[in-house]
Amino acid sequence: MTSNDRITITGTALAAPTVSPDRIAEFPVRDDRSQREYLVRIPADELRLFVTRDARVDVDGEAGWTVPGRSWRGESSRTILLARRVGRGELALAA
Repeated sequence: MTSNDRITITGTALAAPTVSPDRIAEFPVRDDRSQREYLVRIPADELRLFVTRDARVDVDGEAGWTVPGRSWRGESSRTILLARRVGRGELALAA
């Protein structure tokens, strides 16, 4: 599949990454602005950040197809985000 929808999101990781046998790290992120959920995929060797549940991340990449949620598990649909870069997200500080 070819995609030209380059996007950058800042949000919260909903789970730690899992790594597939072909060394692709995958984890869900909820975008702060839109509240949409993305399924971030990046080669495991390029993920130079330790990501845990509730970690703040910035992700830059290309949006792909949408994976339907499994309603019986309470999952929402998620857009696959083929990441070029994953970095630490900024924390919003209350004054």
